[in-house]
Amino acid sequence: MPFHSLLLCRNDAAVQFLTRGLKEFNVDVESCSDPERALDRLSHQRFEAIVVDTEDRAGAMLLLNGLKPLKSCKNSLRIVLADHDTALGAAFSTGTHLVIYKPIAPDRLRNSLRALCNLMGRRPPREFDRVELRVPAVLHMSDQNVPASILDISAGGVALSTKHAIPKPQSLGLQFMLPGRTAKITTSAEVVWNDVHGRIVVNMEPGTRKLVCEWIAAQLRSKRLNRVAISRSQA
Repeated sequence: MPFHSLLLCRNDAAVQFLTRGLKEFNVDVESCSDPERALDRLSHQRFEAIVVDTEDRAGAMLLLNGLKPLKSCKNSLRIVLADHDTALGAAFSTGTHLVIYKPIAPDRLRNSLRALCNLMGRRPPREFDRVELRVPAVLHMSDQNVPASILDISAGGVALSTKHAIPKPQSLGLQFMLPGRTAKITTSAEVVWNDVHGRIVVNMEPGTRKLVCEWIAAQLRSKRLNRVAISRSQA
């Protein structure tokens, strides 16, 4: 059974692009270009996710602030599509759970929708082998080095947690060491999304993706061999 989302966006091309992407993850989309009409729909029907484009900032804030008293939206996930200069503090103060940065390229959309499905409790379509781990990392920004912890990793990107605010989409450096390896990996990266809990996802450059794929393949191969050995010992 599909989840239902309401999308506030005035850009027809963006609506079509986002609708296609959400439907791939079995999320139905009802689009609306007027914030007052959107609030009326939200007051009469429950949506699991509410996606708000900040191109019309006044309309976006009208909708986000209007969600606060609506009991029907109490458990809805609130996602903001943010421009580079969007004031994220204002967005998060309204109860926003997730910020997706524009321009929204296909890879960025897939990673963001994967996060969205995880937050909604639905397992997303498997596109990349993903390995959970807890290893320290450092994000190198223009004026500081930010400590972080890697939560999971795949060829599609790295999910990290940090206590420091990463307020705007930007290119940055990422340094970490994979378990079992002795060489540190240093790569350029791009923030795909972040949320109010300090979790972010970044995309890596192609050379690093290759190293990550090789490491993940080795981890999965080792797990398969261990399962075979355990099965034989119990036979």
